[in-house]
Amino acid sequence: MKRLGLFLLLLLAACTGSQEPPLPALVAAGSGSEVRFYRAQDLQAGTAGPVATWSTPGLQDLAYSNAFQRLYLLFPDRVEAYSTAGFTGDAAPQDAPAVAPFPADCTGGYLRLGQNRLLAHCPAAGQAFLLTLPDPGTPQAADLTGLPPGVRLALFPQGAQDLLGYLTQQALGYRPALNPTGTPSLETPLDPLPSQGPFDLQADRNQGRLLGLAATATEVRLYVLEGNALTSRKVLGDFPQPSRLALDPVGGGVAYGPGFQVLFPKDPGPQQPFKTYTAGLVGQDGYLYLVQGTGLEVYDLVPSAPVLVRSLSLGFSPQSLAFIPVE
Repeated sequence: MKRLGLFLLLLLAACTGSQEPPLPALVAAGSGSEVRFYRAQDLQAGTAGPVATWSTPGLQDLAYSNAFQRLYLLFPDRVEAYSTAGFTGDAAPQDAPAVAPFPADCTGGYLRLGQNRLLAHCPAAGQAFLLTLPDPGTPQAADLTGLPPGVRLALFPQGAQDLLGYLTQQALGYRPALNPTGTPSLETPLDPLPSQGPFDLQADRNQGRLLGLAATATEVRLYVLEGNALTSRKVLGDFPQPSRLALDPVGGGVAYGPGFQVLFPKDPGPQQPFKTYTAGLVGQDGYLYLVQGTGLEVYDLVPSAPVLVRSLSLGFSPQSLAFIPVE
């Protein structure tokens, strides 16, 4: 019943976004040394006081699973999984986590959630690890045979499987994570070929597609693999820089870096082209949260063009964000 109630709240928020009663939620903001938890409604109102702060020295990335009510923290030597069942609008208690140690250094790594697995990609070590959900056990090494060092990875659900999605400077594709020659698999060459990146890769599970960002000498390109078809288009204006994706199946999708651009459900074109954003989050509440240095901007995504509702200082520089619905 608890999950059903949460699901109904998410559907309500999806209908008209910020025009409905606000969805109770916390925004987790992680830097290399701590995670701060803010009420989403407080950020929308311009208040930057966290309801809780965790000390997390060495934090590389974080990710939240709505399905399993778990917050995952990536460190150079391990992943920690925390239940969020006890989180409220006033508290984020740090209970004892489930811990999965790594056999390799994951400094500079990142996390990607699938439906049954969690992927930790450790580019500097040339390795990636699969962990079971909800509580990770012994990591399994993904088979990266044939993939170049600069590859970006994501988990791409098909049926009951979590396939390994990958983006290189030559191709976008997917294959079984433990068997590179297995099926189902697909690889399509990029057109045009990028000369910078790849920067990011994310799975849009609702639409069954992979979205990736890379750049030519003159522009950032969004590459989309849906079914057997690959399409690409220019995004984010005329100044190619490292860029990232923020996707939520309810709230929408955004590319950000040199400015930002809403990709779906509505695309009014590039916004704020002279700003550089380093972390971003699309919440199920219909708001976009973007970090620039120690500052946070909050945009309402419901109007046809995004509307800036608040700009505030957080007093630290988050590298990753997560949206955690609470009751």
